[in-house]
Amino acid sequence: MNERLKSGGATRQRILVASLLLFNEQGEPRTTTNDIANEVDISPGNLHYHFHKKSDLVDALLAEFRADARRVLRPSDAEQASLENFWIFLHLLLELTAAYRFLFRDMESLTVEYPNVGRAMRHFAKGLAAAFEFHLQTLADGRILSPGSEEMHVVARDLAVIALFSQRFDALIDASSAADVSSLRIARSILNILKPFVAEGAAEHLDELASHYEASG
Repeated sequence: MNERLKSGGATRQRILVASLLLFNEQGEPRTTTNDIANEVDISPGNLHYHFHKKSDLVDALLAEFRADARRVLRPSDAEQASLENFWIFLHLLLELTAAYRFLFRDMESLTVEYPNVGRAMRHFAKGLAAAFEFHLQTLADGRILSPGSEEMHVVARDLAVIALFSQRFDALIDASSAADVSSLRIARSILNILKPFVAEGAAEHLDELASHYEASG
């Protein structure tokens, strides 16, 4: 999560932190501005002074999400071909989607209610697929993976779909599934999808990385 949300004692920051917490726990549609004011222990009027309506809160959190997403998706100039670098990218990605999970869980209702959310999430989805394709190409250039260029595009899209929508699938079949458990399942699934494409010399290393998630549901 953006450090600006986690630091400082200003009322505005406290409101944003509480909003994100409540949106993630119970969903944006089921969270009222009074709920947020109670969580921050301020009056509704004080909250209204900082954010006139709930859409202002959503827009503020969306701006934080977009800033964090750019940092996660932007490739490093010094990116080298290694499964560790891909693993780090995957870890940061899942931290991001967990931190702003209300955006992914309530995507349909949010995009109807808040057009800015729809535009941001479409941009993020395209950027995510491109980021996966970049990492796969880097691994292929380093002879760690061996998918063809056309196949790589399809695999990158599949990985983006898993990262974006697996938590919703888990919630559909198991409403009690915790967000962190779902994130571990996603990491394990993504690493396992790479198995048919990994070079023989790197297969054992990939298995080792995937094994970290074997105990997670």
